[in-house]
Amino acid sequence: MLVHVLALGGGLFGLLGAGVIAIEAGAVPGANVTIDTQATPVTSATPDPSAAPSGAVEPTPATSATAAPPATTPPPTTTSPRPAPTSAAPDRVTAMEDEVTALINKERSKAGCQAVRTDERMRTAGRAHSADMANNNYFSHTGLDGSSFVDRLVRAGYPRSGAAGENIAYGYRTAQDVVTGWMNSEGHRNNILNCSAKVTGVGLAYRGNTPYWTQLFGRT
Repeated sequence: MLVHVLALGGGLFGLLGAGVIAIEAGAVPGANVTIDTQATPVTSATPDPSAAPSGAVEPTPATSATAAPPATTPPPTTTSPRPAPTSAAPDRVTAMEDEVTALINKERSKAGCQAVRTDERMRTAGRAHSADMANNNYFSHTGLDGSSFVDRLVRAGYPRSGAAGENIAYGYRTAQDVVTGWMNSEGHRNNILNCSAKVTGVGLAYRGNTPYWTQLFGRT
C-alpha cells in the first residue's frame, strides 16, 4: 500500500492506496478545493481559538456534511433539482450524529476525560455549516459569508466564550469511519480529547450520496 504524506505549513495530507485522507487543524481556514467525484474521505479541524494546542495542524480543505433533509417532500418543479439532496432520512441523520458523540465519548473515557453531552444549539450550528459547504461545493472552517465556527455558534445561541473547537470531514460513510479518521489526526484528536470540553454537537448532511460532517465542542 502506497502511503504519501505532504506537510503544508502545519497541515498533513496522506494518500493511502487509492484513498485520500487530508488532515487540517488550527485557526487558519482552509482554501477551497475541487471536490473529488469519488467522495474520498477528508477531515479538517479547528481548535480552541483562545488556546490552540501546541503542534496542532489544520486539516487540508475538502467537503463536509449537508443539513438534515426536510420532513416533507418538496413540490414538483420544472427546473433541475438542487445539486446536493440529502440522501438519509432525518431520524437516520440524527442517529448517525448521536453515534459520533457516543464514539468520541468512548475515546474521551480512555483518555480520562469526562463525557460530553449534546447541546442542540451546537447541533444546529454544525448542520448549518455542513449544509452550506455541501450545497455550495466547498470545504473550509470559514463560511462563504466569512464566518468562523465561533460566529456560527453565536448565531445558534451558544455563548462565544464557551466555544472550544470544530472538526469537519467529508466522504466518510459511517460514524465509526469519521471518528477513526479524526482520531488518526493530531489536530482532530486534540479537539476530541480536550478534557475542558463539556458539550458537543454533530451536524451531518449530504451532497448527493456524499456525507459531510461537522462536530463542534464547547466548554459550557
